[in-house]
Amino acid sequence: MHPTSRSLSLCPPAEPPRHRSARLSRRGAVAALTALGAAAVTRLGAAPPTDISTRKGEDWPGFLGPSGNGRSSLTPLRTPWTEAGPRIAWHLELGEGYGSPAVAFGRVVIFDRVGPQTRLRALEAETGRLLWQESAAADYADMFGYDGGPRTAPVIADDAVLTFDPEGMLTCRALADGALRWEVDTLARYHVIPNFFGVGAAPLVISGPTGPLVVVPVGGSPRGSRPAAPDRLDTVRALDSGLVAFDLGTGEERWRAGAELASYSSPLLARIEGRERIVAWMRDRLLLVDPGPGTVIDSLRFRADELFSVNAANPVVVGSQILLTETYGPGSALIDAAGDRLRIMRQDPPGGRPAKTLRSHWGTPVFHENHLFGSSGRNAGDAQLVCVGWESGQATWHEPGLGRASVALVDGHLIVLGEYGDLLLVRANPERYEEVARARLREKGAELLVPPCWAAPVIARGLLFVRGRGRMVCVDLVG
Repeated sequence: MHPTSRSLSLCPPAEPPRHRSARLSRRGAVAALTALGAAAVTRLGAAPPTDISTRKGEDWPGFLGPSGNGRSSLTPLRTPWTEAGPRIAWHLELGEGYGSPAVAFGRVVIFDRVGPQTRLRALEAETGRLLWQESAAADYADMFGYDGGPRTAPVIADDAVLTFDPEGMLTCRALADGALRWEVDTLARYHVIPNFFGVGAAPLVISGPTGPLVVVPVGGSPRGSRPAAPDRLDTVRALDSGLVAFDLGTGEERWRAGAELASYSSPLLARIEGRERIVAWMRDRLLLVDPGPGTVIDSLRFRADELFSVNAANPVVVGSQILLTETYGPGSALIDAAGDRLRIMRQDPPGGRPAKTLRSHWGTPVFHENHLFGSSGRNAGDAQLVCVGWESGQATWHEPGLGRASVALVDGHLIVLGEYGDLLLVRANPERYEEVARARLREKGAELLVPPCWAAPVIARGLLFVRGRGRMVCVDLVG
């Protein structure tokens, strides 16, 4: 079964377009409910939902997997692929957006946009059978002409699904049926000046003193402040809401940390020297945060001096060291976080080339055998798939032609999704580029992955989920 546009016709039709004032009114009502009527909001149950999968193995409940590092524990991986590639289990027609899905308890949740509405769907992971669908009004318009869909992956936390849309609406729904639990309009509540490409960082769910917390980069500013022009973010000043933690059960704010603006890197939870720390790369600075009280322990400035630049790749944490990589200026740096103090250990030389260093645009590299594997380069034409040493930062090999590719690590191999729709299996060999298999996923001769393919691959219980323009494809890596 392929849930294409014909199967989607069984779903409720999209609502007619709404005027922006109607959207703001709806947002205000929901925010008031969250703030004043928390007792009426259903708290999350401790028990997870029923698992409907027939497969054993690891789920991928949020951006870059269960540990936020793009690594899968799946083994063994069936290799090599046939000439046609791994078996296609099903595929699904999508609207606008760039985010990966989330997969847990036998369900895959995908967030996109169709016309004037964002759409969140839950499907049976093994078959693509639609379980439920919910929509909300959307009127985001990208100032650089990219599409207006969600940039972030949903997050599944026990029996809840969290989404963060381009306009900063943080929403919690029930995984079982999509019922709305709470919403917070972060742009309105914290007076956020819109970033270049809207909101694009995924939520992080952590344990808190009184229950689970949802941590998101918000980056609010003083009320009444406005930039000289929409793109003059260099004139925007931060207030006190760089990171904000909300109660997962009610949506109530629990703490805020850092007078920083947000960028596109998602926060992650790491254990550094036996202590849990939130590592968050904001627009200008890397923050090291105590997740209990939300206290900023230390921070370090690291960003390009160019106005039209973003930090988009996630930090990579190994032991007490943190790797940052971007493509607009300084490139990558290895940072020591020992003793809760951040200091740069090494940094790319000025003017480093993509083939010689790691200058990731948005794809987070993966760590394996003291090396990093990922895409390096600002534009599709100059991007290279590279392997660099963790301590040295020097490339041991590079491979062109894949555009700004995304990678995941599984069973000693890289799953590589090229920007143009190529799907590769590459051995994670630090010494040389070793391609095991390459495929273009097709059905009846038609390409299923159409560029741009910018979403990170997702691996859950032997199934691989990859996304291109207008479609998500599920393939079987073990069957």
